[in-house]
Amino acid sequence: MIPSELTERFHHSQVRKNQSNQDYVSIDGYINRLNDVLGSNWHWEVRKWEFRDGPATKNGKPQYIAIVSGCLTLALRDSDHMRMISRDGVGAGFNFDPDTAIKTAQAEALKKACHQYGIALYLWSEDERDFVQMQRDAMHDDVALKRLVMEYTIREAELDPAEQPSREAIMQVLDTDDLSVENMRSILNKKGVI
Repeated sequence: MIPSELTERFHHSQVRKNQSNQDYVSIDGYINRLNDVLGSNWHWEVRKWEFRDGPATKNGKPQYIAIVSGCLTLALRDSDHMRMISRDGVGAGFNFDPDTAIKTAQAEALKKACHQYGIALYLWSEDERDFVQMQRDAMHDDVALKRLVMEYTIREAELDPAEQPSREAIMQVLDTDDLSVENMRSILNKKGVI
């Protein structure tokens, strides 16, 4: 069984936007998660890689394409013995610098293998990406903070998402009777939500 700590949500500060405005976690976040949860009980192996010239830019500057295929193996303790579980990943990189193209391809391949274990897989859900954006916005926007408190209460109390949580439910989830903006922001900050 995959340890639940591997698939926990990343703190919203680790979720970034790429050039296409898509949410992602950088490769160091994945590697740190593997190290923090498994220590040395994981192994990444590049099994195949390709490198070729890509089309030159309009100015004639060369570009490079790299494709990497690899295997991520986890050593997991199951009852009294260790078992090995492996997942493959393939990634591509495209850059003016050949070294960067290869590094990008390898990072993408490792991330794809991690997704198969459930690491950062929640970011493929639109609802989860919206929640991450609420977390970002709530840092400085009071209206966004209130929306986040409502959504957080629905999730934590396992309420019907179609209904607005009551004041009492919010106070119970936040464990406070002070629902001032400053206090709610402080509580969510201490809980690691924002």
